[in-house]
Amino acid sequence: MFTLTQWVVSMARLAREFTAFVQREPHTALRHSEALLLDDQHYSQIFSSRHNLDIYRLCLDVHTRLRSFLTQYAEDRPLLGETLENWLYPLSAMSAYALTRLRQPTTRDLLNIDLDHLSDDLMSRMAGTLEQNFKSALRHNKAGGVDRIARTPDFTNRLRQAIVSQSRYHIER
Repeated sequence: MFTLTQWVVSMARLAREFTAFVQREPHTALRHSEALLLDDQHYSQIFSSRHNLDIYRLCLDVHTRLRSFLTQYAEDRPLLGETLENWLYPLSAMSAYALTRLRQPTTRDLLNIDLDHLSDDLMSRMAGTLEQNFKSALRHNKAGGVDRIARTPDFTNRLRQAIVSQSRYHIER
């Protein structure tokens, strides 16, 4: 267990949230849970002594805000796939691009974001973009379903392209 101020967080949760936000691989975070910890390569990438400890706190803070937002968002409209995680991890990756306004943010770039910019308005716009991409993917992949679609690298790439190409997110070229 990893303890931060008032939280006790499992290593598996931290690994998944780090993978989705810092590595921007929500598909990997969704496909693997305990497996991320068992694979030496992933473990050493996530829990490297080279990482500033603040990045772990940032991951948790981003996910806490997103989870709270999604819980309220789902009260007004059902989430496609009805699973919060299928929305949480992609939104986490999307927020890394939107908050840094960079196509390939580094850990240092992420540590320089102002978390106050992760506003309800920004989260709502990202959720709308995510929903549009889910609907588009579902139209093209009837056998899929939100669970399967969210777990593919292709869908992650589509979300990245959607975020960096939309002028409302103001991503630097």
